[in-house]
Order: sequence, then structure tokens, then C-alpha cells
Amino acid sequence: MGVLFGGPVFLDGDASAGRSQAHGSASTDFEELARQHVAKGFKAGYAPHIDVDDTAKVHEARRAFEEHGVIIAEVQCWNNLLDCDDSVRKENRSATIRAVALADELAAVCALNTVGSFAPESLNHHNPRNFGIEAFDAAVETARHVIDEARPTRTKFAFEVLAMHVTDDPEVMERLVAAVDRPAFGVHVDLVNWISSPRKYWFNADLIRDTVKRLGPYIVAAHAKDISMQDNCDTVRLTEVQPGQGQIDYGAYLRALDGLGHRVTLLMEHLNSESEYDAAAEHIRDRASAVGVSL
Repeated sequence: MGVLFGGPVFLDGDASAGRSQAHGSASTDFEELARQHVAKGFKAGYAPHIDVDDTAKVHEARRAFEEHGVIIAEVQCWNNLLDCDDSVRKENRSATIRAVALADELAAVCALNTVGSFAPESLNHHNPRNFGIEAFDAAVETARHVIDEARPTRTKFAFEVLAMHVTDDPEVMERLVAAVDRPAFGVHVDLVNWISSPRKYWFNADLIRDTVKRLGPYIVAAHAKDISMQDNCDTVRLTEVQPGQGQIDYGAYLRALDGLGHRVTLLMEHLNSESEYDAAAEHIRDRASAVGVSL
């Protein structure tokens, strides 16, 4: 089945899809949006911004992408599912359920959200409670609730893996999959987000092989980024960078994803301009060609 590669595309008014920016296009010209994916050589892409209740636009977007042979990989919903405010947490769950419903209507590969953080500031803030049994149990209950309410038949619900959340390690994700125990619960791999030490940095090929060994049948989608570690300092300082400018072993990454035996999407994110995405795509394609992986 292989790896279906893609990333953001840019029509008039679209942002760069950098950090803290929406990755899908705001355009409602779905025909042109799908054509731009094809022009970039992308086989997969982010869902455009649509409300699940706008049935006509949902059907139009799905039809346009299908006719051009582009898979919608992700519907993203970024909020804090562990928010300490009960009313906010309830609203965030509802938004996530709607995202799963939209993904199902679009026949997207997955709907994606973070587990979240117990920190009162935001989902990206650290908190020691994020790593305990309380967070794990909350992640299990939340995933079951979202899936049981949305009842998807074509898509998977997945958690974005993050070093500051309970999803910080493949072994935890393995236990989480078993505990959630829902066929509609999938795994989204973001290798960069799991690199939190020099050992994982230098031996990230071992990390991806361990990920596939533990989670292979459940992996449905992945992100393509890179990471760099500052040298000659006494503390670990890791920075996300453009693919090709860091340490990620893309040969091992692509071979591992390609060897899963089922279709998996791989999308770039967090870059600041279309030219940066073009350069990143060139690097990833070069590495894919070098190891015999078709994108």
C-alpha cells in the first residue's frame, strides 16, 4: 500500500501552516485545492476548514479530493481534553466529537487531537500530573467517549503524541491502545515529538523500529519534521527544524512506514513558507528514492 506523502498547499489568503497555524486551507474552492495537491505531487493532504453541519461543502470537498486521487489524511482539532475547568473540558470534548464526525464524512484517515495537559495555562504547558495514572486513565476514558459518541465507520480517532503529555513514549501508546480497546482508535506517529533525549536523538532509527514493532497494525498516519540538538552545552536543547536540516534518519523512517503492509499518510507541518515546504519535500523524496520507497 505504501506511504501517501503530502503537506499544506497554498491558495490566496492561506497562512504558512507554521507552528500554531491551521494546516488545512481556508479556501472553499475545493476543486482548485485538490488540483494544487496534484500539482505538488501530493497524494495526501490536510482537511480544508469546513463545518460538519455544512453538508453541501463537506460533500463537495470529499468529491473534489476523491476525483483527483488525493487522500484527506487529517482533520485537526487542537484543544485541551484535560482542561481543569469542567465546562471547558466538556466543550473541548464536543469539538473533538465534531471533528471525528467531520473526518468520517470526508472519509479522512483520522481525526487528531492531543490528550492535553493538567496545567491551567494551556495544553502545551508542562505539569507532573501529565505522566501519572490519572492522565492515562483520563486519556482512555476520553478516547472511548469520543469514539462512542461519534461512532465513526470510515475514520480513526488518534492522539497527537507529545513529550509533555502522557503519550510521550511508544510503550505508553501500546498500553493505551490496549486499554482503549476500540477498533476506531488509531495511532498517529510524530517521531520528532518523541525525541526528548540525546539517546533518542542519535538513535532515532531504533525509536521508529521500536514504534513499528509495538504499534505497527494501528499506525494510520504520521508527520514529517526534523530536529536538531544544540552542541557544546550542559543541558539538552532540542529544536524542531526543516526536514533535511536535522538528525531524523528519513531512510529508516520511510522504510518503516512503507513496510507496515497497509496505507499510511505522511504530512509535513510547521514550516514558515511554501518555499520551505518545497525544499523539505525535495529532501524527503530524495531519501525515499535512495531507499526504494515510492511516495
